[in-house]
Amino acid sequence: MIPNNTYDVIILGAGISGMSAAMHCIKRGKSPLLIESTANIGGRARSFEDRISGDMIDNGQHVMMGCYESFFELIKEIGMMHKIQKQQYLTVPFHFTNGEKDLLFAKGYGGLHGPIGMAFGMLRLNFLNAQDKRSMLLFAIRLKLALCKPGFMTAREFLLSEAQSDRLIDLIWTPVILATMNGKPEEVSAKVFVTVLRLAFFGSGDASSLYIPECGLSELFEPFEAWMNEHGGQILRSMGVIAIDIEHNQVKGVTLQNGTKLFSSSVITAIPPHALQKVIPDALNHLYFSGLEHISYSPIVSLYLWFDKEFPEIQLSAIMDAKTQWIFRKTTKMPSAKSLLALTISAGDEIVGISTEEIANLCAEEVRQCFPEMRDANVVHWKVIKEKSATVLLDPNTEERRPNQKSPVDGLVIAGDWTNTGLPATLEGAALSGKFAASLI
Repeated sequence: MIPNNTYDVIILGAGISGMSAAMHCIKRGKSPLLIESTANIGGRARSFEDRISGDMIDNGQHVMMGCYESFFELIKEIGMMHKIQKQQYLTVPFHFTNGEKDLLFAKGYGGLHGPIGMAFGMLRLNFLNAQDKRSMLLFAIRLKLALCKPGFMTAREFLLSEAQSDRLIDLIWTPVILATMNGKPEEVSAKVFVTVLRLAFFGSGDASSLYIPECGLSELFEPFEAWMNEHGGQILRSMGVIAIDIEHNQVKGVTLQNGTKLFSSSVITAIPPHALQKVIPDALNHLYFSGLEHISYSPIVSLYLWFDKEFPEIQLSAIMDAKTQWIFRKTTKMPSAKSLLALTISAGDEIVGISTEEIANLCAEEVRQCFPEMRDANVVHWKVIKEKSATVLLDPNTEERRPNQKSPVDGLVIAGDWTNTGLPATLEGAALSGKFAASLI
């Protein structure tokens, strides 16, 4: 049901960037219409019920950090911060496939947060030798003093130029890059990597602390529609847009898949590049839009393993020397299962092509190798989720070509974690892009 045909602003896509754009438009006195082609909001950040276990599981595990200001602005506005658990200090257990383990605890003397706490945490790591620690500390100091010049290098090239050994890159920096940029060190932009380090790992206060949702992602965003309605906005679900209507380089509105035309002189698109290409007019021959076809993507493989044995009492773990990169302990109501684990494999090019059963077996065996308590545990159920185009791959070339939110068409603004935010394609990058987009309306 469409109450009228003319709107202050029309927003396409109810993912994180679209919700953020809608919220900030409302804060600027606008009454937006947010259009979502599916029945859900949240975009890739969503939950669904696993039919076998009855558990609600996410499309992929998401973790936030204390530096996620724009994302938390959205969550606070809809009153859901109480559903996200915060680590007081960055705490990351490391588990190796030979059964060894270590712990990064970023707390300095006197309870110090920030760079000092991170430095103490690094110095306490047992799997790093004295030379590794000296190299890391010198690198951290140079970052803090803005002496590092990433230029047009990849992250690996940059790290080598900063005297970070191959061993140090493999043990420390690769897990950070995979988790935050969904790419390999030899692929991703050093410029974005440096931004990640400065904002998160060497930022002030609790910027590096991890925030982990205690509910499904769909539940986390559920109050957003009521918030929109209460504040003068509207959401139209399960309705696609087939065209953005443009005349004489000015946005006029959009055409829905049922043929209905909606009118507005301001349209924000918060959809992926390939979806944007489908709805802009063919006659719109501009370099800004033609560059979209050159954007490449990186996959993420997420999986859930239900075991017949209790998993150790840890919330999460970084997995070393394995295909599995991160493990998160979840709760289950499946009668035959004693534990449920969510596992992630970022930049999963080497694994996304094999069968889901092979992936499940491989990762289950890695769990048994890393956790001696699980050596005799059996998998009673598994679920593998492949996102072949999960995020934009921000290599140096792509980073330089990322489009700004302001398009060359009057009234057409582009949002999305793939646009030029200076951040990687994360929840924070998406939320920040929506905030930028709203400021241009």
